[in-house]
Amino acid sequence: MKSVYLQYWEESERGWGIRPDGCSLHLTKDECKSYIRKTYESRDSDAIPHEYDRIVGDPIEVSVSDEIFNEVSKSGSIRLMQNSLTNLKNLGEIKTIFEDEPFV
Repeated sequence: MKSVYLQYWEESERGWGIRPDGCSLHLTKDECKSYIRKTYESRDSDAIPHEYDRIVGDPIEVSVSDEIFNEVSKSGSIRLMQNSLTNLKNLGEIKTIFEDEPFV
């Protein structure tokens, strides 16, 4: 298994509230920062959209299977929806490295 950085996301939708929205995986912390910046830059800063996603907390270092690492390596970052993240964690394809890291 190899290390990548995992950034949690949540979705906010007017009338429905807030819910988990998966994660993004990144080769480096700089790739993570760039991914977040690009996501936020694409928004109209003058209006609050009906539905949008945002980061939750700071990125954490995780271990991933070689297959996932290879996918992340292709572009530097990938996005996983909540059901994919849950399944990959349950299968042991994504694991926390440090015992004290929050891993939900």
